[in-house]
Amino acid sequence: MTKKILICFLASLSISFASCTSSSDPNYAWLMSLVAGSTAVEAPSGPTDFGIDINDETAPVDFVFDTTRTITVNVQVIDPVAPVNGSMVQVTVPSAVPGAASNKSVFKAYTNPSGEVTGSFTIDGDTKTVHLTVEAYGKFYEADISIVTVSKVDRRISISFTATGQQIIDTDGDGIQDFEDVFPNDPTRVSSIRVPAEDYYTTSYEDLFPKQGDADFNDYVIRSYFEEDLNKFGEVVRVRGYFTHVAKGAGYNHTLRFGLPGASVTSYSLLRYAADGTTLEENLSGTPASIADLEILGNSSTTISKSNASKTDTVFVKGKTAKLEVILSAPISKLVLGPAPYDTFIRVVNTGKDIHAAGRYFDAEGKDIYRDATGFPWVLLVPGNFQWPYEATDIRTSYPTFKTWYESLGTTDTDWFRTPNTSAVFPATP
Repeated sequence: MTKKILICFLASLSISFASCTSSSDPNYAWLMSLVAGSTAVEAPSGPTDFGIDINDETAPVDFVFDTTRTITVNVQVIDPVAPVNGSMVQVTVPSAVPGAASNKSVFKAYTNPSGEVTGSFTIDGDTKTVHLTVEAYGKFYEADISIVTVSKVDRRISISFTATGQQIIDTDGDGIQDFEDVFPNDPTRVSSIRVPAEDYYTTSYEDLFPKQGDADFNDYVIRSYFEEDLNKFGEVVRVRGYFTHVAKGAGYNHTLRFGLPGASVTSYSLLRYAADGTTLEENLSGTPASIADLEILGNSSTTISKSNASKTDTVFVKGKTAKLEVILSAPISKLVLGPAPYDTFIRVVNTGKDIHAAGRYFDAEGKDIYRDATGFPWVLLVPGNFQWPYEATDIRTSYPTFKTWYESLGTTDTDWFRTPNTSAVFPATP
């Protein structure tokens, strides 16, 4: 086990002494303990420990029928002398699970030698508030941030103190203490973020592309969630995806495909399971330099036993499952990689057409390839247990506020997917 000693001292004692009004001032006692070399007392804490410059940004975002929001982060931490290297920056959201004891992390990184953290996090579109925590020398700045209109959390945090000596245990030598390091024996990884923070995404596809569909969004439906392993700077070094086929309300057949645009890859492993979720059917692996078109689940005529889209289907039966892990050959910024589910798409066996989410692919004139003549997409991603419309039932009938949501370009009725017309949706259970 390797032990490292991290000792930080105040660089300008004269300034701090000038701010101490008397020998009874706790700042005076703390500074004297440092100068005298005796056992240091705890660093003083008070309302002036942190100075905050808030430069959060709002910016219009192209509306592409997205029920999630991705917000960028830029936080810098400086002490009285220089940028602070290794300060933790974390963003959490309240747990939606009744009785859950803690918030769920959606972003975590440690400042670089310039004292900065940059990255992004993704949340449900109707999330109103996130919680920011910044740790510096054992003290914490915390703030609730209303993100209803915020597109970037941009804050400069100035601290009025430095640390007394402290001993840390850092087995893998990555600069992060073992008790904070999810992977204490792996210097390439420090933390792991689940996307979404709880539950899963439901992704629903229309399969008549390039023809306009019937807007029932049940032709091919999956549930998925992801895990991103991050290094100490919040860059992605591994990605894991979990996929379950849950509906096939179409006569066409399909395969589920996956891509990680812009990421360099060392290897992947892919496990395919039977519908019981435990019986392993295939164990696949590969060493491609990149992944743009990896088949996750095979022909949909074999991956689910019933449509789960007809009014005559009274029992929800899940289909087959796949688990994917991709090891990247170089860390990649979340801003470059983009948010989960990355490029998860289907290929229609009958037509040979690929169907991607809107906002990813454009023609030579700049038109979004995957939005039809009316502006509608062929793919919807919804957080949690989305109950898709019955076969041949327009989503505007199944979800009464869907129309006002997209007509407002996503500014109103952001929780439309939580209020279905129960007589017009398939009763899928979690």
